[in-house]
Amino acid sequence: MCKTALMALMLPFTAANADVVIHGTRVVYPSDAREITVKVTNEGASPALVQAWIDEGDAKITPDQSKSPFVITPPITRVEPGKGQSLRVSALPGVDSLSKTQESLFWLNVLDIPPKPSKKDADSGSNNFLQLAIRSRLKFFYRPAGLKGDSLSAPKQLQWSVQGNTLTIKNPTPYHVTITSIVQKPLATKSDKEEVLSDGMMLLPFSEQKINIKDPNIKGMTFTTINDYGGRVQQVVE
Repeated sequence: MCKTALMALMLPFTAANADVVIHGTRVVYPSDAREITVKVTNEGASPALVQAWIDEGDAKITPDQSKSPFVITPPITRVEPGKGQSLRVSALPGVDSLSKTQESLFWLNVLDIPPKPSKKDADSGSNNFLQLAIRSRLKFFYRPAGLKGDSLSAPKQLQWSVQGNTLTIKNPTPYHVTITSIVQKPLATKSDKEEVLSDGMMLLPFSEQKINIKDPNIKGMTFTTINDYGGRVQQVVE
């Protein structure tokens, strides 16, 4: 999940933090579901205005420019402090054109718009203040029914090979696989582990990626993936 400050209104020093929390770190929409819900909670002390939309991968796309085949109800809602709101996500007829043999990736955007400065702040005599709207973006997977295998076992099916100092990781499954880290234990330094991947990567369905490594011995290499529930799962390359 990434968070981006979208707007700054006037200058100063009253900054708004992101008080709206999304339940989960990713969203999966099964093709046979009529609709799904995403819950958000306002953990702040003031009401929050929340705007939500789904884009096709361009973070600069505004809600009115998005052409994703999904609609969120309500698109804009007020969430009281300490309260939650369920956002209903429904598929539009456009989903019929999406692949039926692999997952499709979209992004869920949730914009937390802070309230205007209170009357007390307005009467303080200062016209300078900073107001930020914080946007959170989560991966949104559209998953066709009947795909071979399942998403939880997909990381175990990754194919690892090495040629020289180039490690190739193939994903032969119809699911996206997110790897957060890869660590290997070089033969030359048996007690030390070397982090091969620290920034993370996402393997698209039926794709491969290459990484440069110092030690060609990949047996016993460990890697960590994220499952549908946001949990981190560590596995070993055999």
